[in-house]
Amino acid sequence: MPEVPNAENVDSLSLTEVPPWVNQYDIKIIKGAPRAYTKSNHADSVTLQWMKDKPNRPLDYLSLASMCDAFFPRIYVRREKVVPIGTVSLTVYFHSDTATLAQHSKNHVLGHTRALNFNDGFYDQTGEIWSSDGELLATTTQLVYYKE
Repeated sequence: MPEVPNAENVDSLSLTEVPPWVNQYDIKIIKGAPRAYTKSNHADSVTLQWMKDKPNRPLDYLSLASMCDAFFPRIYVRREKVVPIGTVSLTVYFHSDTATLAQHSKNHVLGHTRALNFNDGFYDQTGEIWSSDGELLATTTQLVYYKE
């Protein structure tokens, strides 16, 4: 698990003009906010964010799968311009059982994601979802189209 401040020590995201899905989560971005890229302050596409369903609900496989897709598009982290995007493929791998998920129902989970290649209107994305005490709950991979 990446070293990050506790969720209680990170402010919740407060953006205006966001897509409706953003309001379904309490998101606390540590690194990699959308449209924050400049050549001097953000050389990669990594995002680290605490997140939790809003309103709070028990953490289950449906919620966990949804959180695997609750990252702002990597292209919006890598550059300021907003372009149309679309998920081509999304795979989620669960690494926890229902008892483990129940233990973490009241806590934020840590999302860590990155893209390695942006080319010809497509980028890859990989990510992990970690419990607040360092247990790997799920991993995810995506291929995303973006319009140039």
